[in-house]
Amino acid sequence: MRVLILSHMYPNTVSPLGGIFVRQQAQALVRLGVDVNVVAPVPWVPGIMAGRGKWGGYPSVPYTEQPDGFPVYHPRVLEFPRSLFFEYYPETYAWGIERVFTEQISRGVDIIHAHVAHPDGAAALKFGRKYNIPVVVTIHGQDFAYTLNRSRTCAESVRTTLKDASRVILVSEKLKQQYGLETWADELEKYRVIYNGVELNDVVQQRPHRVQEAKTARRRLLTVGFLRPDKGHAIVLKALPALIREFPNLEYRIVGDGSERVKLESLSRELELGGHVVFLGSLPHRQAMKEMAECEVFILPSWKEAFGVVYLEAMAHSKPIIGTLGEGISEILAQEDVGKAVPPKDVLAITEGIRELFANPEQARAMGMRGKDLVTRQFTWEYNAQKTLELYEEIINQ
Repeated sequence: MRVLILSHMYPNTVSPLGGIFVRQQAQALVRLGVDVNVVAPVPWVPGIMAGRGKWGGYPSVPYTEQPDGFPVYHPRVLEFPRSLFFEYYPETYAWGIERVFTEQISRGVDIIHAHVAHPDGAAALKFGRKYNIPVVVTIHGQDFAYTLNRSRTCAESVRTTLKDASRVILVSEKLKQQYGLETWADELEKYRVIYNGVELNDVVQQRPHRVQEAKTARRRLLTVGFLRPDKGHAIVLKALPALIREFPNLEYRIVGDGSERVKLESLSRELELGGHVVFLGSLPHRQAMKEMAECEVFILPSWKEAFGVVYLEAMAHSKPIIGTLGEGISEILAQEDVGKAVPPKDVLAITEGIRELFANPEQARAMGMRGKDLVTRQFTWEYNAQKTLELYEEIINQ
């Protein structure tokens, strides 16, 4: 089976961690014997801007590479800063990928798999319709949480794309239940929930601590995620003063970077958190996994999270997790007792959730072990790829 994956999120040299979950799924599909080719467009940037500003690295992204043994193509597409003219991205996107897409299709493609509906899915369908190739679209959350509400044109693009797709993969039950699919989606049976996975080979073994070290060690609380308001970093910071009085050796470590960093650092100083908060910035994936191995509790109280892979990565490291009620991860927290789900933006609830896990280390460790067992059984990329391959075969055999 030959599958052509289309994703603007796929990692590249400018954004090596962006869309790492798409890459990991592609790797797992290849291990199952699927012939995978990836088209991962990057913005067209004039050569004169090379090395300058946020987009200055894109001219150096290679047009073709094989970092994992299968081809990844990086055609240039016309994209504007700050998502200007976002409504029309599918048109410029399709124009930018046309050459490489038609070349790949001429060699034979059984399935086109696009990640996100707008612009990737909408662009993919232009070729799917033209060449009679089925298109699968995976919704990771942004289409429903943002794009549907951005404008009437964007909403129509998402709905038309999903209507015309052969199958739609949702990465959590939340996406199926909370966005009114039954009011606007056709053929609800073609919408399938396939959770993202974790790469078990990335799990870092924790160094055993000696007794003396354990007595003086920091009680590490960890968040991994982009620094933006909806990730909830500020809510955790506001919970810390009360917790530090009870756990004076508490240390909150934050992996990630983004637009909120200056505000969060200012808030940390305002709350006089001193050496209790460490902003680590964006880290290579391996180093982020090391941070997970060495923390005691993982927290990401995001209120716009379809189903974050970072929760699974923390669970794979045997860590209890704290997430938000009503978000994708709460489906797992409600059923499996691997952590705590707290109301969104609730400082007191977050304070109590952290306190309970820190005050009851045996309970926390038991949650962590259940989480590791659950991930190993049901949330690996191998499991995800097998379910995805079954979906491909269902379409082809239909």
